[in-house]
Amino acid sequence: MKHFIKKLSLLIIGIILSLVILELSLRFAGFAMSSYQQYKNNKALKNKSQYTIMCLGESTTFGQYPVQLQELLNNKYPNKFSVIDCGVPATNLETIYSLTENNINNYKPDIAICILGINNGFIAYNHETKSINRNSNLKIYKLITLIYSHLKNLFEEKYVFANETAQENDINLAIIKFKERDLETAEKIFSNILKTDNNNADVYFYLIDMYYYNLNNKEKAYNLALDAINKNFQKNRTYFYMTAIKYCIAINDTNEIKSLINRLIYKEDYQVLNSDIYRLMENFLTKEEKELLIKRFSEQNDFRFLAINAIEQKDYKKAEEYFNIQEEIRLNSPNLETYKLYKLIIKKLIDNNIKVICMQYPVRSILPLQEQLKNEPYYDRITFISNEKLFKDALMNNKFSDLFVDQFAGDFGHCTDLGNEMIAENIVNTLENMLNLKQN
Repeated sequence: MKHFIKKLSLLIIGIILSLVILELSLRFAGFAMSSYQQYKNNKALKNKSQYTIMCLGESTTFGQYPVQLQELLNNKYPNKFSVIDCGVPATNLETIYSLTENNINNYKPDIAICILGINNGFIAYNHETKSINRNSNLKIYKLITLIYSHLKNLFEEKYVFANETAQENDINLAIIKFKERDLETAEKIFSNILKTDNNNADVYFYLIDMYYYNLNNKEKAYNLALDAINKNFQKNRTYFYMTAIKYCIAINDTNEIKSLINRLIYKEDYQVLNSDIYRLMENFLTKEEKELLIKRFSEQNDFRFLAINAIEQKDYKKAEEYFNIQEEIRLNSPNLETYKLYKLIIKKLIDNNIKVICMQYPVRSILPLQEQLKNEPYYDRITFISNEKLFKDALMNNKFSDLFVDQFAGDFGHCTDLGNEMIAENIVNTLENMLNLKQN
């Protein structure tokens, strides 16, 4: 019993210390990032200008279109505008709202540009899940819940600590070393584990990641990925396929790419498909294979992906059909919690006599946003900007990858320089009309 209590105490202390260190590390990283952003914003304010523009949003704002917007305004209207980037990566509307008052006080903006809400979600799928994910401001909240669940499962087993193996301790140590970026030690520990037990998906995942992205041994990463696929691991399976396909593309091994495609399409592994895997292998797919995969996405009702795919196939009628279906969903099933927070942010800006521009994300209709705001007393004081037609037209003449670096939102992603320039130009045109500007 004493041994059990001693081991339990050490475990609890270890967990607490690890969480404290991890939380401090995450906060330091966030502090460093925000400090650099603050430095750039203060530098922009030093330039005496007539208008200060504050850009609010998430990762699609942070370091994105505000950069191109400042450059365009400097070229057309020197010393007239200062653009302040208040985007926060991986955040939600609660955090943006909590920061709004300080941002207003710090920067005293004349104009605010809002591209908001993507991380909260605009469709009311599962309110319970959304609220759980936002119960805590701690960056390690999700980690704590996972640890709680893990410990609960452990305590439900008899003699749990007595059965703890040296291998499990080694895996935990290797993961810690990996996160500390001590890759040499982590690789050594994981490799030794693999010699005695090659049935742990997490061991494969970390080794593959290290070999492919850090230790410059992509061939070894590829062989491990194939081994993991053959072992039929379900955990991390999408990642294993993506690694294998990337390597085969890099060495131009068309036969192996075809083999992997065959497994993904015809051997029930289609369940691990996502837009990233599809984009990796689409140039190697036959017409029939593409049609089958599109059918898979259709069965999943992923109309966002289907719309983009239809545009790329030059089937603009079908693309518009999919876009319209998705718009109807946003109109008829709005996430009222998201819009409630959105309205609070806009009201705060309006109450401080700031001109507000509400801008919609690329390719998406602005109608659902206008519909939710139309009954607000300040509605007539909002200037709306749509990026729908602009980006849909651009996709008809450009590759998706020309405009976006990823497809995280299904129908759009984080913009390339070209995509951000398009957004910035759209804003400049609106500002010229709003402020009756005449170019010098």
